[in-house]
Amino acid sequence: MRKPGISSNYPQTGFTLIELIAVIVLLGILTAVAVPKFIDLKEAAIEMSMEDLVGAVKGAANMAYAKAIVEDVHQDAAATITVNGLVIDIAYGYPTGTATGIDRMINQSGWQKRASVFAGAWVYWHGVIQEDAGAAQCYIRYRQPTVVNTPPVVDVQTSGC
Repeated sequence: MRKPGISSNYPQTGFTLIELIAVIVLLGILTAVAVPKFIDLKEAAIEMSMEDLVGAVKGAANMAYAKAIVEDVHQDAAATITVNGLVIDIAYGYPTGTATGIDRMINQSGWQKRASVFAGAWVYWHGVIQEDAGAAQCYIRYRQPTVVNTPPVVDVQTSGC
């Protein structure tokens, strides 16, 4: 005889405790695999934007040098050129590593920046990094030339990105 209210036509549905634990373990494994991939993407994105800025810095420096050659000041230790109405300080034809040199030349927003501890050098680091560039070890440093016929040096440090 059947008990009232229980039908044998419909099996009981739901998850057992073992099934729920198995799903939780699988989700934990997927999370452990996915989170490091996401972190690597953030670092890669910062490094790619740094490469873009390096290209902008080098392009701006070369453009300034071409203008300095035209104005015949490319061998002067200190001079100025005017680019798009902005007066740019140059050293041996390239922008100086100052706010009135390379920084004025490229005019980048979204980047933190400051003078370097090295004379004639300017440092940029990505705006999402809250630490100072030296502490974070994730920066681009532009160093103006110190002798004639020598291009500027652009250092890139990505070990702390």
